[in-house]
Amino acid sequence: MDQSKFNEFRGKIEKSLNDMEAKLSFMNDGIKGLAHSHKNFQEEMSDFMSFMAESLSDHEQRIIALEKKIE
Repeated sequence: MDQSKFNEFRGKIEKSLNDMEAKLSFMNDGIKGLAHSHKNFQEEMSDFMSFMAESLSDHEQRIIALEKKIE
Protein backbone atom coordinates (compact mmCIF):
# COMPACT_ATOMS: atom_id res chain seq x y z
CA MET A 1 0.00 0.00 0.00
CA ASP A 2 1.27 3.46 -0.90
CA GLN A 3 1.48 5.32 2.43
CA SER A 4 1.63 8.79 0.86
CA LYS A 5 -1.54 8.14 -1.15
CA PHE A 6 -3.22 6.79 1.98
CA ASN A 7 -2.25 9.92 3.94
CA GLU A 8 -3.52 12.11 1.09
CA PHE A 9 -6.94 10.43 1.20
CA ARG A 10 -6.95 10.54 4.99
CA GLY A 11 -6.25 14.29 4.94
CA LYS A 12 -9.05 14.94 2.46
CA ILE A 13 -11.52 12.83 4.44
CA GLU A 14 -10.60 14.49 7.75
CA LYS A 15 -11.00 17.94 6.16
CA SER A 16 -14.42 16.96 4.80
CA LEU A 17 -15.49 15.60 8.18
CA ASN A 18 -14.33 18.78 9.93
CA ASP A 19 -16.25 20.89 7.40
CA MET A 20 -19.42 18.84 7.98
CA GLU A 21 -18.99 19.05 11.76
CA ALA A 22 -18.62 22.84 11.60
CA LYS A 23 -21.69 23.17 9.39
CA LEU A 24 -23.73 20.88 11.63
CA SER A 25 -22.71 22.92 14.65
CA PHE A 26 -23.74 26.12 12.86
CA MET A 27 -27.03 24.55 11.81
CA ASN A 28 -27.68 23.39 15.38
CA ASP A 29 -27.13 26.92 16.69
CA GLY A 30 -29.52 28.23 14.05
CA ILE A 31 -32.19 25.71 14.98
CA LYS A 32 -31.85 26.60 18.66
CA GLY A 33 -32.25 30.27 17.75
CA LEU A 34 -35.30 29.47 15.65
CA ALA A 35 -36.87 27.49 18.50
CA HIS A 36 -36.26 30.39 20.90
CA SER A 37 -37.77 32.88 18.45
CA HIS A 38 -40.78 30.63 17.89
CA LYS A 39 -41.35 30.36 21.65
CA ASN A 40 -41.28 34.17 21.94
CA PHE A 41 -43.70 34.44 19.02
CA GLN A 42 -46.08 31.95 20.66
CA GLU A 43 -46.06 33.93 23.91
CA GLU A 44 -46.67 37.24 22.16
CA MET A 45 -49.37 35.76 19.94
CA SER A 46 -51.11 34.23 22.97
CA ASP A 47 -51.10 37.61 24.71
CA PHE A 48 -52.50 39.25 21.58
CA MET A 49 -55.21 36.61 21.20
CA SER A 50 -56.25 37.08 24.84
CA PHE A 51 -56.38 40.83 24.33
CA MET A 52 -58.50 40.44 21.20
CA ALA A 53 -60.85 37.99 22.90
CA GLU A 54 -61.40 40.46 25.74
CA SER A 55 -61.94 43.32 23.27
CA LEU A 56 -64.41 41.32 21.20
CA SER A 57 -66.37 40.34 24.27
CA ASP A 58 -66.53 43.99 25.34
CA HIS A 59 -67.73 45.07 21.88
CA GLU A 60 -70.27 42.26 21.82
CA GLN A 61 -71.74 43.44 25.12
CA ARG A 62 -71.93 47.01 23.80
CA ILE A 63 -73.71 45.85 20.64
CA ILE A 64 -76.19 43.81 22.68
CA ALA A 65 -76.87 46.84 24.92
CA LEU A 66 -77.41 49.07 21.85
CA GLU A 67 -79.73 46.53 20.25
CA LYS A 68 -81.82 46.42 23.42
CA LYS A 69 -82.10 50.22 23.41
CA ILE A 70 -83.18 50.26 19.78
CA GLU A 71 -85.91 47.66 20.28
